[in-house]
Amino acid sequence: MKKNSILTAIIILSIVGLAVSGYLIENHYASPTQGSVCDLGETISCSLVNTSVFSEIFHVPVALFGAIWFFILLGLSWKGRGKSPAYVTAILWWNILGILSVIYLISAEIILQSICPFCTIVHVIVLTTLTLSILLYKDQKKKVSLEKTIESLKTWVGLILILNLLPLLFFNISFSPDENHDALAKCLTEKGVVMYGSFRCGVCAKTREMFGESFQYVKEIECHPQGEDSETELCLSKNIEGTPTWVLEIDGVEQKRYAGFLTIDELKDFSGCTE
Repeated sequence: MKKNSILTAIIILSIVGLAVSGYLIENHYASPTQGSVCDLGETISCSLVNTSVFSEIFHVPVALFGAIWFFILLGLSWKGRGKSPAYVTAILWWNILGILSVIYLISAEIILQSICPFCTIVHVIVLTTLTLSILLYKDQKKKVSLEKTIESLKTWVGLILILNLLPLLFFNISFSPDENHDALAKCLTEKGVVMYGSFRCGVCAKTREMFGESFQYVKEIECHPQGEDSETELCLSKNIEGTPTWVLEIDGVEQKRYAGFLTIDELKDFSGCTE
């Protein structure tokens, strides 16, 4: 294959990968009851994998890192159509780096015992672009070392660092002091509010982290059959379709429910609790 043909194929695949990653980002934040077009059961589900505890790294959605990866690959491939051989080496090593994410996500799927079809599409794209980048590198007459590639593409190295650091800073730096939510957590339980969750659920983990040590006062029901002290039958009887689901009951009679993530202020409004 000619150089430009290979690069064009990588560009097209990068655009497809960028689009799929964008959908996975949206699905990551979607309501549990909204689901995904690729939710075909517990063993084949985008939502289960994409909202699990493995769906974020340092609080940043893995899908967002994936979108950044495809964006960089798209840019490198576009610039690679020029005469500089350094871009060919950069494309190869960028794809080798991308394989790490494939290994990570496949490992997560094995642990969760569930396959994410759209994630699989991303895996296939990465493996395909890696194969194409190897062919591209082999056909390159003048091969450039990784060290010289980094030196000649310093701007790209800086761009990669910035694009990956920005979400890490955005999702991890808080300008508000840590708050104690003991009063709210106790009030939720007193009001009859229960969180139906799952040990696999990433949004549930986010909720526990939001409360910190105060979460010990929140009543949580484990819905996954493999979870500790699981009450799956209760969850089924309550028609829990996704986790977390907040349910407010008075004397055993459900008053209202909400499926999805709720902030501290939203939980106050939901429960009528005021700290």
